[in-house]
Amino acid sequence: MEKLKNTILLTAKAGLFFASCDGEFSNKEREFVEGYIESIEEVGEIPQELKTQLRDTLNHAYTLEGIIDETKVLVEGFNDDERKAILFTLRQFIMKVIATDAHVKTKEVENFDKWVAAVGL
Repeated sequence: MEKLKNTILLTAKAGLFFASCDGEFSNKEREFVEGYIESIEEVGEIPQELKTQLRDTLNHAYTLEGIIDETKVLVEGFNDDERKAILFTLRQFIMKVIATDAHVKTKEVENFDKWVAAVGL
C-alpha cells in the first residue's frame, strides 16, 4: 500500500511541478491536476490521510531535483517490467499536463528531457 500511496502522491507532485515550471500555472493545467486528485479521491476506499496529503500537494512548490529523487526512490525494489510500467505511466501523465494548456514551453520540454534522462527512460 505504501508504494501505491507514494506513486499517487508523486504523480500529483510531478504534475504540479511540470504545470508550473515554465513560470505560468494556467487554469487548464491546475484543473487537470486537480481533476487527477479528485479522480483518486473517488476511487473506492482511499484513506483520509492520503486524501489530505493529495490536497496538501496543491500548497507546495516542487523542484525538478526533488521529482527526480522521488521517482528514483519510488521505482526501487520493483522488477524491470514494473519499473518501466510505472515510469511510462508517469511520463504519459506529465506529457498530458504539459500539453493541456496547448502551449508547450521550452522550459517544460527542457525539464521533461532532464527527468526522462535522469530516470532512465
